[in-house]
Amino acid sequence: MELDHQPVTALILAGARTGRDPVAQMAGVSTKVLAKVGGEPMISRVLQTLDQSRTVGKRILCGPSWETVQDNPFLGTLIESGAVQWVEPQQGPSLSVARFLERHPQEFPVLVTTADHALLTAEMVDYFLHAAQEKQMDVAVGLVPYSSVVASYPQSKRTVTRLTGGGFCGCNLFVLCTPKAKRMVEFWSRVERERKHPLRLIRTLGGLALVRYILGWLSLAEALNRLGRKLNLHVQEVLLPFPEAAIDVDTPEDLALAEAILAKRQEDM
Repeated sequence: MELDHQPVTALILAGARTGRDPVAQMAGVSTKVLAKVGGEPMISRVLQTLDQSRTVGKRILCGPSWETVQDNPFLGTLIESGAVQWVEPQQGPSLSVARFLERHPQEFPVLVTTADHALLTAEMVDYFLHAAQEKQMDVAVGLVPYSSVVASYPQSKRTVTRLTGGGFCGCNLFVLCTPKAKRMVEFWSRVERERKHPLRLIRTLGGLALVRYILGWLSLAEALNRLGRKLNLHVQEVLLPFPEAAIDVDTPEDLALAEAILAKRQEDM
């Protein structure tokens, strides 16, 4: 199914981790997405970026807690005005997306991103969605070649899936184009548990895929094709030419890097 250049609903995941988050602790805030980067809370940056996008329509914020929203003038005003809708987060990103799709089955296509994507720009979002609009698929996944990330930011520690032709980093950008994409959300719950263990993830694609991965013969196209066959979906990647798209704020080191990158952007402007 093509997106037909229609406005895409954006679902922004902003739920909090269980336990103490090191970024929130360092920034002295109740939840990570309120940590300031470049003088603004991360969650504000992401919402403003999506508002500036030419391809995004509705903005739906999944989290943080309703108590946090009520205590935050910026979020409270946005939601009270109807500019942004709020839905309750579940125990983990995949469950939050699954619950949203269950309660809003008419919203396809849906762009899924995260509120800790402090370096996200409207250019990245529009590039990703325009590229997805040119392809027939059920699910589009945004990726950045690891070589691009390490060339620009060698100090950044990212999770890398190493395949034939190089490694790839996720960007916290997904488009769920059709109702069939719910199957990918179900698979996502397993990815969440195993995201730091690529071998376990590859094993879900079958024994041959695991052998080919270990030998360095598994390509990105083959991996996505096998995943698509497993789930009866058409899954395709969109490679982004923005190394910053692979940098979200998971650690205090990420926060410092994001600050430096935003400072450099400001200088360039």
